Amino acid sequence: MRIIKTLFILVLALSTLSCSLVKTAYNNAPVLIAWRLDDYFNFSETQKAKLKPALQDLHAWHRQNELPRYAALLNEINADLSHEVNPETVCQRMEAIKANAQALQTRFIPIIVDLGPTLSDKQLQHFQKKLEKRNQEWKEEWWQETTAEQQEVRLEKSRDYAEKLYGDLNEKQINILKQSIASNSDPALIYAEILRRDEDALNILKAIQNPAASNEEKSQLVRAGFERMQHSPNPAYQAHIDKITQQTCATIASLHANSTAKQRLHAQHWVEDYKTQFTLLQNK
Repeated sequence: MRIIKTLFILVLALSTLSCSLVKTAYNNAPVLIAWRLDDYFNFSETQKAKLKPALQDLHAWHRQNELPRYAALLNEINADLSHEVNPETVCQRMEAIKANAQALQTRFIPIIVDLGPTLSDKQLQHFQKKLEKRNQEWKEEWWQETTAEQQEVRLEKSRDYAEKLYGDLNEKQINILKQSIASNSDPALIYAEILRRDEDALNILKAIQNPAASNEEKSQLVRAGFERMQHSPNPAYQAHIDKITQQTCATIASLHANSTAKQRLHAQHWVEDYKTQFTLLQNK
């Protein structure tokens, strides 16, 4: 189920590409997503034939309904960049992004309900092995032996993201990132949640193979799984992620408050470029 969540990230993370690549990547999204899912499940030709038109329909819906929402959100963010913003406004923008992700998840439910019952035991085992491999890669990337090493990696990534928007950060902004990172790292708790979600996904895929269950019952199982991704049943993790969210909003607001006129102009041009791309993509 985390794969499905990354589909939204794939779309919005087109901002990590150059503008010249955005159109190609988005227009080929059904193929890229099918390839990604096949890597996790090793689909049969029959399953691929069923998945292809479903992804094309999803893509057409996304182009018509979601791209205008992305462009509108980027327009609001661009307006925010012209002046200082408070953490509450930043959190509002983050909630809007989450709402877009949830809309995509909801549209993906029928595809899961349709394909899930066709998965063989061998394919589920393949899926589980892929999850285990991905989890090991996550640990190697994010869970270093010492806290200092973990913070160094997170600072590097956070700085890279911030500089895509603002250009080079000044010393005060770098210190803001360092202070934020020093107070909100708990890779053990996050890894435990990853394992919980993996087990949840496998249990759901097995449950929807029950021939006695109706499609509505299967849909509800998948929908409930997505809801548990948004609101974890582990109270310690949920409290941790809520704290991180609030700290992230405050950090972004503080970074922006300490930005120069040149950095704000850089950010506005960057956002405007991608708003233009999303607007153009609405008409292919």
